[in-house]
Amino acid sequence: MIRTIFIFILGLTLYFSAFSQVEKAPLKVIVMNKERKAIPNDKITFIGEKSHIEITGITNEMGQFMVHLPAGDNYGIRVDVIGDEIDYNTFEVPTPPPGSVFNTVTLEIVYDMEQSITLDDLHFSSGSSSISKQSYALLNQLAEYLIRKKTTKIRIEGHTDSDGNETSNQQLSEDRAKAIQSYLIKKGVNSSNLTAKGFGESQPIASNETTEGKAENRRTVIVVL
Repeated sequence: MIRTIFIFILGLTLYFSAFSQVEKAPLKVIVMNKERKAIPNDKITFIGEKSHIEITGITNEMGQFMVHLPAGDNYGIRVDVIGDEIDYNTFEVPTPPPGSVFNTVTLEIVYDMEQSITLDDLHFSSGSSSISKQSYALLNQLAEYLIRKKTTKIRIEGHTDSDGNETSNQQLSEDRAKAIQSYLIKKGVNSSNLTAKGFGESQPIASNETTEGKAENRRTVIVVL
């Protein structure tokens, strides 16, 4: 998935004091879309390159949260989105000189969520609506996202290649979409936020004349409503 991400870092300074030593930098994180509208309930994780610690924050209704990052490390920044995680850029917190403290830093993360997302790592048993165990981690991440994003509604779309009977493919695509819907509901997602629809072989995105093309056409798509 390709997304445009803008990061703005404001006010990274050191304030010198003879009375205190602060080893963590206070960071105010603001998350919004490109129209500057706040994105609530977004999960942002900072990962230390040296320490490997993970520090996570969830945005409030104003799309903001505060976090304190230990000094002397570079932090990768990860945004949790549907079916994926965006890893981009790093944020450095230097070790402050003796007798100094950090001022609060403001970090703005600006991005637009895609409206249609293909779950590339979601797989079923061949010719069946049985979800492969290897796909559970992806669906668990999706369920966690939807539970956190209480008002987000999605449509689960199933698609097949052209092998076999058209009517059977239509039924298979519907069964697979409903299987995902049932899995998410069992994990605690609000059923009223989920719809499922099968399209069979009617909407190919690649040629059904090649093995590679067929693999692309066998897909599950999440549409954000």
